[in-house]
Amino acid sequence: MFIIFGTRGLKHTVSESPVLSNSCPNCNNGNLVNKLYRRWFTLFFIPMIPLDVVDRFYQCDSCKSAYNENIKTILQRSQDEINENQKRAKLVFAKALIASMTHMSIIDGDFAAEEEREIMDAIEGLPEMKEELMAIHQNVKVTGNQDNQVFNFLNEARNELSSEALINILAQAAVVLLADGAIEKEEENLMKEYLIACGLPKGMYQTLIDKLMQKDMTKIKKEQLN
Repeated sequence: MFIIFGTRGLKHTVSESPVLSNSCPNCNNGNLVNKLYRRWFTLFFIPMIPLDVVDRFYQCDSCKSAYNENIKTILQRSQDEINENQKRAKLVFAKALIASMTHMSIIDGDFAAEEEREIMDAIEGLPEMKEELMAIHQNVKVTGNQDNQVFNFLNEARNELSSEALINILAQAAVVLLADGAIEKEEENLMKEYLIACGLPKGMYQTLIDKLMQKDMTKIKKEQLN
Protein backbone atom coordinates (compact mmCIF):
# COMPACT_ATOMS: atom_id res chain seq x y z
CA MET A 1 0.00 0.00 0.00
CA PHE A 2 1.36 3.37 -0.97
CA ILE A 3 0.89 6.30 1.43
CA ILE A 4 0.83 9.52 -0.46
CA PHE A 5 1.59 12.62 1.59
CA GLY A 6 2.93 16.07 1.01
CA THR A 7 2.10 19.76 1.47
CA ARG A 8 -0.36 22.05 -0.24
CA GLY A 9 -1.09 25.76 -0.10
CA LEU A 10 -4.67 26.85 0.61
CA LYS A 11 -6.23 30.29 0.75
CA HIS A 12 -8.50 31.15 3.70
CA THR A 13 -10.67 34.15 4.62
CA VAL A 14 -9.70 35.77 7.94
CA SER A 15 -13.14 35.86 9.53
CA GLU A 16 -12.19 38.17 12.43
CA SER A 17 -10.82 40.85 10.07
CA PRO A 18 -13.42 43.41 8.89
CA VAL A 19 -14.16 43.69 5.18
CA LEU A 20 -13.05 47.00 3.58
CA SER A 21 -16.23 47.87 1.73
CA ASN A 22 -16.09 49.49 -1.74
CA SER A 23 -12.34 50.07 -1.36
CA CYS A 24 -10.63 48.28 -4.25
CA PRO A 25 -8.24 50.75 -5.97
CA ASN A 26 -8.51 48.76 -9.20
CA CYS A 27 -12.26 48.50 -9.77
CA ASN A 28 -13.31 51.20 -7.25
CA ASN A 29 -16.38 49.37 -5.95
CA GLY A 30 -15.15 45.90 -4.90
CA ASN A 31 -14.87 44.86 -1.26
CA LEU A 32 -11.41 43.98 0.03
CA VAL A 33 -11.43 40.75 2.05
CA ASN A 34 -8.53 39.79 4.30
CA LYS A 35 -7.04 36.44 3.25
CA LEU A 36 -4.19 34.23 4.39
CA TYR A 37 -2.28 31.64 2.42
CA ARG A 38 -1.38 28.66 4.61
CA ARG A 39 0.53 25.46 3.92
CA TRP A 40 -1.18 22.21 4.91
CA PHE A 41 0.16 18.71 5.41
CA THR A 42 -1.83 16.46 3.07
CA LEU A 43 -2.55 12.75 3.16
CA PHE A 44 -3.81 11.26 -0.08
CA PHE A 45 -4.10 14.87 -1.32
CA ILE A 46 -6.49 15.73 1.53
CA PRO A 47 -5.44 18.65 3.80
CA MET A 48 -4.99 17.23 7.29
CA ILE A 49 -2.75 19.44 9.43
CA PRO A 50 -2.35 23.23 9.08
CA LEU A 51 1.27 24.34 8.94
CA ASP A 52 2.79 27.80 8.63
CA VAL A 53 1.15 30.91 7.15
CA VAL A 54 2.91 31.83 3.94
CA ASP A 55 1.26 35.19 3.33
CA ARG A 56 -1.57 37.51 4.41
CA PHE A 57 -3.16 39.95 2.01
CA TYR A 58 -6.39 41.62 0.89
CA GLN A 59 -8.23 40.42 -2.19
CA CYS A 60 -11.06 42.14 -4.04
CA ASP A 61 -14.21 40.03 -4.13
CA SER A 62 -15.10 41.57 -7.48
CA CYS A 63 -12.04 41.87 -9.73
CA LYS A 64 -9.83 39.51 -7.62
CA SER A 65 -6.96 42.00 -7.41
CA ALA A 66 -4.70 41.31 -4.43
CA TYR A 67 -2.93 43.83 -2.18
CA ASN A 68 -0.41 43.78 0.62
CA GLU A 69 -1.99 44.15 4.07
CA ASN A 70 -0.66 47.71 4.36
CA ILE A 71 -3.39 48.73 1.87
CA LYS A 72 -5.65 49.06 4.92
CA THR A 73 -3.34 51.71 6.44
CA ILE A 74 -3.05 53.53 3.12
CA LEU A 75 -6.82 53.60 2.62
CA GLN A 76 -7.42 54.74 6.20
CA ARG A 77 -4.85 57.51 5.85
CA SER A 78 -6.48 58.65 2.62
CA GLN A 79 -9.90 58.77 4.30
CA ASP A 80 -8.44 60.72 7.23
CA GLU A 81 -6.94 63.21 4.77
CA ILE A 82 -10.28 63.55 2.99
CA ASN A 83 -12.07 64.15 6.30
CA GLU A 84 -9.48 66.72 7.36
CA ASN A 85 -9.74 68.57 4.04
CA GLN A 86 -13.54 68.62 4.31
CA LYS A 87 -13.30 69.95 7.85
CA ARG A 88 -10.90 72.69 6.77
CA ALA A 89 -13.07 73.64 3.78
CA LYS A 90 -16.10 73.94 6.04
CA LEU A 91 -14.19 76.25 8.39
CA VAL A 92 -12.90 78.40 5.50
CA PHE A 93 -16.47 78.66 4.19
CA ALA A 94 -17.87 79.56 7.62
CA LYS A 95 -15.28 82.26 8.37
CA ALA A 96 -15.76 83.94 4.99
CA LEU A 97 -19.53 83.71 5.40
CA ILE A 98 -19.75 85.31 8.85
CA ALA A 99 -17.13 87.95 8.08
CA SER A 100 -18.88 89.05 4.86
CA MET A 101 -22.37 88.93 6.41
CA THR A 102 -21.23 91.06 9.36
CA HIS A 103 -19.32 93.50 7.16
CA MET A 104 -22.33 93.86 4.88
CA SER A 105 -24.59 94.58 7.85
CA ILE A 106 -22.47 97.50 9.11
CA ILE A 107 -21.38 99.09 5.83
CA ASP A 108 -24.32 101.52 5.75
CA GLY A 109 -23.73 102.57 9.37
CA ASP A 110 -27.01 101.05 10.56
CA PHE A 111 -26.78 97.57 12.06
CA ALA A 112 -30.42 96.49 11.97
CA ALA A 113 -31.92 93.86 14.28
CA GLU A 114 -33.02 91.85 11.21
CA GLU A 115 -29.43 91.71 10.00
CA GLU A 116 -28.16 90.58 13.39
CA ARG A 117 -30.78 87.82 13.43
CA GLU A 118 -29.67 86.50 10.03
CA ILE A 119 -26.06 86.35 11.20
CA MET A 120 -26.94 84.64 14.48
CA ASP A 121 -29.00 82.06 12.60
CA ALA A 122 -25.99 81.32 10.37
CA ILE A 123 -23.69 80.92 13.39
CA GLU A 124 -26.18 78.69 15.22
CA GLY A 125 -26.23 76.47 12.15
CA LEU A 126 -22.51 75.76 12.70
CA PRO A 127 -22.40 74.84 16.41
CA GLU A 128 -18.99 73.13 16.30
CA MET A 129 -17.42 76.45 15.21
CA LYS A 130 -19.66 78.81 17.18
CA GLU A 131 -16.99 80.26 19.47
CA GLU A 132 -14.57 81.07 16.64
CA LEU A 133 -17.33 82.49 14.43
CA MET A 134 -18.69 84.65 17.25
CA ALA A 135 -15.20 86.10 17.72
CA ILE A 136 -14.99 86.92 13.98
CA HIS A 137 -18.47 88.46 14.08
CA GLN A 138 -17.67 90.67 17.06
CA ASN A 139 -14.32 91.75 15.62
CA VAL A 140 -15.73 92.70 12.21
CA LYS A 141 -18.73 94.36 13.86
CA VAL A 142 -16.37 96.65 15.81
CA THR A 143 -13.46 97.14 13.39
CA GLY A 144 -15.03 96.53 9.97
CA ASN A 145 -12.54 95.57 7.27
CA GLN A 146 -9.53 96.62 9.33
CA ASP A 147 -6.28 95.23 7.88
CA ASN A 148 -8.38 93.93 4.97
CA GLN A 149 -9.54 91.07 7.20
CA VAL A 150 -12.87 90.43 5.47
CA PHE A 151 -11.34 90.28 2.00
CA ASN A 152 -8.58 88.05 3.34
CA PHE A 153 -11.25 85.55 4.41
CA LEU A 154 -12.83 85.79 0.96
CA ASN A 155 -9.47 85.35 -0.79
CA GLU A 156 -8.80 82.24 1.29
CA ALA A 157 -12.22 80.91 0.29
CA ARG A 158 -11.51 81.68 -3.37
CA ASN A 159 -8.27 79.67 -3.20
CA GLU A 160 -9.80 76.64 -1.49
CA LEU A 161 -13.50 76.43 -2.38
CA SER A 162 -15.55 75.83 -5.51
CA SER A 163 -17.35 78.60 -7.38
CA GLU A 164 -20.63 77.12 -6.16
CA ALA A 165 -19.52 77.50 -2.54
CA LEU A 166 -18.43 81.10 -3.18
CA ILE A 167 -21.80 81.94 -4.72
CA ASN A 168 -23.47 80.40 -1.67
CA ILE A 169 -21.43 82.67 0.63
CA LEU A 170 -22.35 85.77 -1.37
CA ALA A 171 -25.99 84.77 -1.62
CA GLN A 172 -26.19 84.61 2.17
CA ALA A 173 -24.38 87.94 2.43
CA ALA A 174 -27.01 89.32 0.07
CA VAL A 175 -29.72 88.03 2.44
CA VAL A 176 -28.27 90.42 5.04
CA LEU A 177 -28.25 93.16 2.43
CA LEU A 178 -32.01 92.67 1.96
CA ALA A 179 -32.87 91.95 5.59
CA ASP A 180 -33.87 95.51 6.51
CA GLY A 181 -36.00 95.92 3.37
CA ALA A 182 -33.76 98.45 1.62
CA ILE A 183 -30.56 98.31 -0.44
CA GLU A 184 -28.20 101.20 0.20
CA LYS A 185 -25.64 102.25 -2.40
CA GLU A 186 -22.81 101.30 -0.03
CA GLU A 187 -24.23 97.77 0.23
CA GLU A 188 -24.56 97.40 -3.53
CA ASN A 189 -21.00 98.57 -4.13
CA LEU A 190 -19.65 96.26 -1.42
CA MET A 191 -21.45 93.25 -2.88
CA LYS A 192 -19.87 93.97 -6.26
CA GLU A 193 -16.44 94.17 -4.57
CA TYR A 194 -17.12 90.79 -2.97
CA LEU A 195 -17.93 89.31 -6.38
CA ILE A 196 -14.68 90.60 -7.84
CA ALA A 197 -12.70 89.34 -4.82
CA CYS A 198 -14.19 85.87 -5.38
CA GLY A 199 -13.25 85.90 -9.06
CA LEU A 200 -16.89 86.24 -10.15
CA PRO A 201 -18.30 88.84 -12.55
CA LYS A 202 -19.76 91.85 -10.77
CA GLY A 203 -22.67 91.68 -13.23
CA MET A 204 -23.82 88.66 -11.22
CA TYR A 205 -24.95 91.12 -8.53
CA GLN A 206 -28.35 91.77 -10.09
CA THR A 207 -28.93 88.08 -10.73
CA LEU A 208 -28.32 87.30 -7.03
CA ILE A 209 -30.63 90.08 -5.88
CA ASP A 210 -33.40 89.15 -8.34
CA LYS A 211 -33.34 85.50 -7.29
CA LEU A 212 -33.39 86.33 -3.58
CA MET A 213 -36.24 88.79 -4.00
CA GLN A 214 -38.16 86.24 -6.05
CA LYS A 215 -37.56 83.68 -3.31
CA ASP A 216 -38.85 86.12 -0.68
CA MET A 217 -42.00 86.83 -2.70
CA THR A 218 -42.68 83.11 -3.05
CA LYS A 219 -42.25 82.67 0.70
CA ILE A 220 -44.66 85.54 1.45
CA LYS A 221 -47.30 84.12 -0.87
CA LYS A 222 -47.06 80.71 0.77
CA GLU A 223 -47.44 82.28 4.22
CA GLN A 224 -50.51 84.20 3.03
CA LEU A 225 -52.08 81.02 1.64
CA ASN A 226 -51.53 79.26 4.94
